[in-house]
Amino acid sequence: MRRVATAIVVGVLACFGAGAQAADDPPPQVTVIGDSVLTGVLWNEGPLAILQHGLQMRLDIGVCRRLTGVSCPYEGGRVPTLLDVVNTLGPQLGKVVLVEVGYNDDYDTFAQDVEVSINALLQAGVERILWVNLHGFSRQWHDMNDVLDAAARRHRELTVIDWNGYASDHWSWFQGDGIHLVDEGAGAMATLFRSAIDEALAPPLVVHTTTLPVARVGHKYLARLVASGGIAPYTWRVTRGSLPKGLSLRPNGQIDGAARRSGSVTIVVAATDSHGHAATRQELLKIASAN
Repeated sequence: MRRVATAIVVGVLACFGAGAQAADDPPPQVTVIGDSVLTGVLWNEGPLAILQHGLQMRLDIGVCRRLTGVSCPYEGGRVPTLLDVVNTLGPQLGKVVLVEVGYNDDYDTFAQDVEVSINALLQAGVERILWVNLHGFSRQWHDMNDVLDAAARRHRELTVIDWNGYASDHWSWFQGDGIHLVDEGAGAMATLFRSAIDEALAPPLVVHTTTLPVARVGHKYLARLVASGGIAPYTWRVTRGSLPKGLSLRPNGQIDGAARRSGSVTIVVAATDSHGHAATRQELLKIASAN
């Protein structure tokens, strides 16, 4: 990673993917607030393109950033804290904020600072907070990650991005401190973050109400279940009840085969998207006699 020349890497405000943003412009889809770790993405064209492609995104990256109080000094200056950024931008943060901050914070006050930061983000109108956990040699990072996990259990709006787990056993992604990134690590981080952002922006997964066509005993049958939202592709299964003998539900949502006897069945089907989110709906299937 190259060396930065000033304490403020991007400045208080930087927008990518949609050009500079005026005060009266609509908020970005995603605001990213980070520290020096994210300079590895910011200064690499490939990882940066992965992160921002197709999105209106605000990037605010500052070396030595802390959550609250005063950021640590770097080359004669101090960047705004996360709380400073939130208080300055307010509703202009947008609905989704990704936070990659924590390495410069005091362990003894980290839990309190995390709670203050979350409350400030929510009061500013943020609906989804994606908070990146910490990776490194020190035991304190693991304890601080436990703080983030506990915060996610208290706040349904908070999702922890498991960078620590994702990067486990990939020490080649890092510089010697186990924290800052080389180019390969920057690409991996951008990929993980983009996946989390896409999930946060996706509409809820919904299985649509369908009227299944009537099957006829001994005749070839074909129907397809329909879902939307979430992150495609979807995988389908029957979670309650069972299809009549001769008919099967394929993972792609297709019901096919030939029923062997008449009657009707009620089943519950589930669609699971590529991120593991599921939605269910009850379906009625009638099977008429052969004639």
